[in-house]
Amino acid sequence: MADDGYRMDRPRQTRSRSTIRGVAWAATALLAIALFIAVDRFWLRASEGLDRTDVIVAAVQRGRLPIEVQGAGVLEPASERWIASRVPGAVQAIRVRAGEQVAAGTMVVSLVNPQLEQAVNRTRLALAEANAEHRRALSNFTDRRLAAQARVLDMQARYDELKLRLEAQTELRDKNAVSDIDYRSTQIRTEQALQNLEFERQRGAELEAALAAELAASEARLAAREAALREAEQEVRNLAVTADSAGTLRELLVEPGQRVTAGTQIARVVDSRSLVGTIRVPESYASRLAAGQRAVATVLNVEVGGVVSRVDPAVTRGSVAVDLEFAAPLPAGARPDLSIRAVVTVAELDDVLFVRRPLRVNDESRADVFRLAEDGLSATRTPVRFGFGTLKDIEVRTGLAEGDAIILGNTARFENEEIIAIR
Repeated sequence: MADDGYRMDRPRQTRSRSTIRGVAWAATALLAIALFIAVDRFWLRASEGLDRTDVIVAAVQRGRLPIEVQGAGVLEPASERWIASRVPGAVQAIRVRAGEQVAAGTMVVSLVNPQLEQAVNRTRLALAEANAEHRRALSNFTDRRLAAQARVLDMQARYDELKLRLEAQTELRDKNAVSDIDYRSTQIRTEQALQNLEFERQRGAELEAALAAELAASEARLAAREAALREAEQEVRNLAVTADSAGTLRELLVEPGQRVTAGTQIARVVDSRSLVGTIRVPESYASRLAAGQRAVATVLNVEVGGVVSRVDPAVTRGSVAVDLEFAAPLPAGARPDLSIRAVVTVAELDDVLFVRRPLRVNDESRADVFRLAEDGLSATRTPVRFGFGTLKDIEVRTGLAEGDAIILGNTARFENEEIIAIR
């Protein structure tokens, strides 16, 4: 029993050693973590600096900076005409192929339409009938006019005869050689003859007006038939679809045997002697463009000067169409749809600071760049406010001075660093 009590009174050392060992391990782990952070912060990061051979720098300059916008596009004809069918029909033959030169009046496509030819024959018969009716009307008008004139002449003769008799009886009455009854009777018949003459003259005038109206109506019917014939013949002539202006046949939209209706587009003729440029520029630059700005286009490796003639107000797939007019002749071989590139000068900045555009720096923005130290051994993060620029250069408004140099390469991995070592 005494032995068991002795065991119970001995101090237990095992738990104390275990606690000390745990604390020691924890302290060692914390020290290792701190050491790793220190190494990563001050040694590994320093070793992640940039090799001098990998550093691409650009110097800040002062001078004139033309603000240019670039775009690519094609040559387009300044004018083009669509040729449409004026009458329905079936394509009988194609006379000209796309790419060929045509003159005004050149037949492009011939159509066939038997109904139109039959209509011409019917209209000719109708015109012949109208001509016969008109000739009959003229003959009738002549007969009626002559009959009226004969009645007037008869009345005139009757009146003249009675007038002479009245004059003779007037002289005899003064000599009491004619009775009053005979004289009065002759006087009454003479007045009646005069009235009849005036009446016939009035009837003749009214008849002339009626005959003139009937003649005008007959002539109008005849003219309508003639116009109908001309129209029918013109429709037959329209079966020959012709170019109404000289140029190049750019596109042909029909094939032999195809049926077309009136108004169907047949072909397109362009004036290949007068070409303009149509380029597309990013929508972000479109607000700077305006008509009248200078442009230089590269056509078949030849630079041709021009001006902006139109800026499309609409945005299509992130770009805006810009039309250019050329001030000089285009090189030989220029034709519609030929690819071109153009540079438009939208502004010219004089006596400004500018530098090569750093990566991911936009116009009118603020960005941090790494400015190279004078000894070239380090680069310091520097906030800069940029202005307008081109694809190559950009204006520096604040943050840098003339002669400063900045790093142009990708420095994204140093986004949390203020200083980069240059090895």
